[in-house]
Amino acid sequence: MKDLGSASMTPSSFDQREKQRRSLFSHTWRELIPKVFEDVPKYYRSGNIVASLGLWELWVWQFIRTIELKPGYKALDVCAGTNDVGIRLLRKQPGITLTAIDRSKEMQEEGQNRAQAYGVKIDSVIHDVHELPFPDNSFDVITLQAASRHLQLDKVLPEIRRVLKPGGHFYHCDMLKPSTRIVEWFYLHFLLVSVAWTALIFGSTEASRNCGRYFKDAIANFYTPEELSEVFRLVGFTDVVCKKSIWGGMVGFHKSSPGK
Repeated sequence: MKDLGSASMTPSSFDQREKQRRSLFSHTWRELIPKVFEDVPKYYRSGNIVASLGLWELWVWQFIRTIELKPGYKALDVCAGTNDVGIRLLRKQPGITLTAIDRSKEMQEEGQNRAQAYGVKIDSVIHDVHELPFPDNSFDVITLQAASRHLQLDKVLPEIRRVLKPGGHFYHCDMLKPSTRIVEWFYLHFLLVSVAWTALIFGSTEASRNCGRYFKDAIANFYTPEELSEVFRLVGFTDVVCKKSIWGGMVGFHKSSPGK
């Protein structure tokens, strides 16, 4: 992984961006997203594969490859969903202890069923991830995949840093705002179409069918890979490195340490 260089992100601009995101999406985060996650657990993985034209599995595989694990590590998967990342981590290194936290009991119920099917043990915590119910310095590794654009980063990132042990690592992967304008334009319009056809194929509920515009707007008002690197540094993370996936940073992989 390599650092992509800095972007113009100051404490003031970060605060302003987060206030803007809350103003735009707080109702959606509070009312619509929980209903979506009541609907999608059974087809979450396959739906993402369809919506991404098969690239979802590549992105998750790339993400898991970046994560360094050792026997005895305590790992936390934030916004764990159906435990896709957690299961892969335990298959990569069976000697770790893994905790999954998510506010959706429906997603975690499916995640526990999947973990049992794969023969791995994952401790499940149903809780708002903006206030992590763990002591300081609890985990060697923390992961957050495909969820940060639905979160208040000025609240969740300090919490992740708080519960990460000194010398530990935070690994992040998500769909980000592409650094290239023309790529962003095609990407955002593709999202509208892909969410609509995925909802049609899987017979989604009304809440899921109505998410297309939100997913597009959430990306448009999110961070580029370079900006997100600066956000991590502003929160206090150190040794921040990032790798962009294909198409101008449509997906970014970040690794960082908690600092002092």
